[in-house]
Amino acid sequence: MRFTLRAVLGWLALALGVAALSAHLIANRLLSMRYGTPVTLTFEPGEPFVRSESALFRGHADYAMQYCCEGSTFTVKGLGGDASTARGFRVRPTDDKVKGNLRSEIRMRPTPVGWTVWYRSNIFVPADWKNATTPVIAMQWHGSKDFFLLEPGKYPPLELNITGGQWVVKKSWDTRIVTTKSAFGNTEGISQIGTAPLVKGQWQRWTFRVHWSVSGKGSVLAWLGDRQVVSDRGPNAHRDLIGPYLKAGVYVPRWGYRGGDAGIAERVLYFDNIETKFGANPYGLALPAGDAG
Repeated sequence: MRFTLRAVLGWLALALGVAALSAHLIANRLLSMRYGTPVTLTFEPGEPFVRSESALFRGHADYAMQYCCEGSTFTVKGLGGDASTARGFRVRPTDDKVKGNLRSEIRMRPTPVGWTVWYRSNIFVPADWKNATTPVIAMQWHGSKDFFLLEPGKYPPLELNITGGQWVVKKSWDTRIVTTKSAFGNTEGISQIGTAPLVKGQWQRWTFRVHWSVSGKGSVLAWLGDRQVVSDRGPNAHRDLIGPYLKAGVYVPRWGYRGGDAGIAERVLYFDNIETKFGANPYGLALPAGDAG
């Protein structure tokens, strides 16, 4: 009887493992970006977008919009001498919450953990931007928590924010199969991995190369313009069924928890040409010694 019970439990564990692997492969096949296929968001007139995530996953557009109100997002042309169309994102402390907090963002499809992906965007910070200690998240690579395991929301695996008068890059990681509520944003750790000066009233170009991993094989390189400002190795992902997905715009979570900052009525940022690419070095940037891409 003891042997039979052990055998049954062993087969059950095997079956569950095969089911989990199959679910992982199917989910990433259906919901994720297609590896090797670059995506560029131009925000030019006629470019399609959707409001629902289900429409995004069905392939109706390359991105979904998440915003609350009229004026939360808009397009402009000729900003900062750029002849192309840019999209502006605006958040006010009095806005209605979207997905639990104050945001005006686009979101893209996820990329599986284990991939190496390049991301690039041009960001314009208005000249009248007021420095404050409340972080404003411009880009975040949001984790895909496992709802079926009742996991809580987690700090994003990677983010680019504005704090005070500088850009700040942070990462988080979580190797647990089942995440529970804990310090460090319900992850196993959060680390600041880079900073750079904030320049107002002109376009700044950010480029990231990320190898997503829950182990020491993970890496993040980032350039502001052509100057490398981040070189980090180590875990940078969460052990979830589906990988992280890029969001860009304006997200001010602290306003949702604590209210706005004195003297700041809104936060506005502009984006142009948000790109995801693949390959060794699609932008021809200078890589660290010994790094072949």
